[in-house]
Amino acid sequence: MAIGIAAVSFLTLDAVTAAFSCVLGWTMLAIALIDARHMIIPDILSLPALPAGLGAVWILTPKANSSLVVLEHLAAAFFAAGAFYLIALIYRMLRKREGLGLGDVKLVAVAGAWTGFQGISYVILLSCLAAFCFAILLHVLGRKHMTGTTALPFGAFIAPAIWLVWALGVMRILPGMM
Repeated sequence: MAIGIAAVSFLTLDAVTAAFSCVLGWTMLAIALIDARHMIIPDILSLPALPAGLGAVWILTPKANSSLVVLEHLAAAFFAAGAFYLIALIYRMLRKREGLGLGDVKLVAVAGAWTGFQGISYVILLSCLAAFCFAILLHVLGRKHMTGTTALPFGAFIAPAIWLVWALGVMRILPGMM
């Protein structure tokens, strides 16, 4: 998968953008694998991805607009994290148990930093669809009986969606991105 990220990046993007793509892609790959195995998103990977995303936006945006775009991406990071934190609090209050971890909250902040407001909706939609399809597949194959309390490593779906949405955005495939 890591080689695939590098191949896609360097075959479709200029060298500087491809380097950012590889850093983001490899970090998100590591997060996805760790979350899938251990149900945890390590801060050592997710927290540095926040300023890295803002730095990438600063460097890759034409200088006339870079300050405004960085502020927009910073606001998107705060908005996404705040929305997911609120969802986690409401879920905990209603269900009396954890439903969304703080690692997921930090990871959607990363999504906001890298993709801005336009990309957050794509990231959340893609990750929710992937998690839903995965849960159905596990259930249909008889691997896991799914209930309303079955835990899924949501970060394992958010992380690859961040890289995919960002990459499609810089390639100008997704409307409204970069």
